[in-house]
Order: sequence, then structure tokens, then C-alpha cells
Amino acid sequence: MPDSFVLEPQREVISIYKDDFTTPPSRPQYFIEVYRCVKVEVGECSSSGPSAYPVPKTTNEIEIVVPDITNKDRDSSNKKKFYKYVVYNHTSCQCGKLTYRNGPPNGRLYKTITNNEVSAAYFKAKYSKNTVNLIRVCNVCNNAQPRYKLHPKHFNVDLQYKYLAYQQCLPGCVVVKNETSNKQTSMLSGSSVNVPLTNDISCKAYDGAKTQQQGKNNPQKLKSSSSETPVGNSSDQDANYEILVYIASGKVTLAAFLLSL
Repeated sequence: MPDSFVLEPQREVISIYKDDFTTPPSRPQYFIEVYRCVKVEVGECSSSGPSAYPVPKTTNEIEIVVPDITNKDRDSSNKKKFYKYVVYNHTSCQCGKLTYRNGPPNGRLYKTITNNEVSAAYFKAKYSKNTVNLIRVCNVCNNAQPRYKLHPKHFNVDLQYKYLAYQQCLPGCVVVKNETSNKQTSMLSGSSVNVPLTNDISCKAYDGAKTQQQGKNNPQKLKSSSSETPVGNSSDQDANYEILVYIASGKVTLAAFLLSL
């Protein structure tokens, strides 16, 4: 079938740093909405062979500039440091091979930059053009966010199962309820493989002592969005702690950087 039958890019919420929602210790937490080619219907892309994937046909780049918010990456002169990150947003899709080369890659969302440090002047010029950081959006913890992950055996799985969809609470939000189920997937060999898939069903904003007390009363019910062995949630506890701190004081920290430039 022709490539035009590949479904449109699907909405996803990602970290600007890595696929797994984690954040480097010296960077502010930053989560944005993008679109990615991840879906096809049964029988589509058959002319491209068994190694085909849904890949971008056209993309645009989203550039984000951020400050170093700690002293961990500062040099001996205590010079402030700033960085840029570039994410690919998929605008149309086709069938193709999954590649990891530099340049607009098929499947990957993150542009490889050899040296992503920028000057203070560059940061000040670009900061106002940053796309919305969802960590600062009111009520962002009211709903789990759409996420996608490559099948652990994606080289040998049928095309419609290359990417697995799941829902995840934004790091720093409290997971009120989640569930793990086995997603049955079909392999090229004709066999079936079950993949454990964790979905966050409901989330809430962190409310300090009240949430901690509820966690003590119901330790299995309330937990922060964190690492899971199954495909799904993948943030660690240290990262979540830093995110909670940032939610409370991130704007003040960033404002201090801007005022001191």
C-alpha cells in the first residue's frame, strides 16, 4: 500500500533531555508537547518489507534554551552556563527504516549536538521564544500524559506493534492509581509476545504534608511518578524529588538567573 496510508503523527509529552522523562541534575525540568510518527494500520507499509517503521516524512525543529541552575557544571571562574536542546517535531509520516544517524533521524526525537553550550547573549535572545514548559501549566497534574516507547523486540515485531502507547503522570505529580497489564503483540514469526505495560490512570498535584500523610495511610495507593520494571513509567526517585523542589521554586530560580545577567 502507498505511504499515504500511514497515520498522522500522534501527540506525545516528552522531556527535552531524554526519552525516559529524566532531567540532568544541573538543568531545570522541562516537558513539552510534540508529535511523533508511531502508528500504522494492519496491512499498511507492506511494500516496504518487514523491517519498515512509521517514520517522519517532514519535521520541524523545536529549540529550547535553559540555564545551569546549580554550581555542579560551573567552571573555576564561576561563570554562568547556558545550554540549548533541539527536539524534532514530526509533521507528516511515511514508511521507512529506523536510523540513528546524525541529522533529521527516522524515529528519534532528539537532535545530536556536539557542544550545546551557548553564550549568555544567545540565551537572553532565545529564551522568550521557548515553547511552553508543561511543568508550569496549571492543572497539568490532573491527567496522565500520552507516551510512546519502542517495543523491546521491535526488530522482530509486526509493524503495528513497533511502538507501544501508555499514559504517564508528569514527574513531580502524584500517581493516584495505575495498573500493569500484558499487551499481546504479534511477531514476524507468527508467535505472540506479551509485554508488561504500566499505565497511570489518575494523577494529582503534590500537596506536601497532606499527600505524605495519605501515603502513610495507603502506601500502595499514592506514589510519585517513578521507575517501573515494565514498559511505562521510568523516572527515578531522586529526579522526582528535584522536580518537586523545582515546581515550588523554579520560577524564582530562573528569575534570579535572568536578573543577574
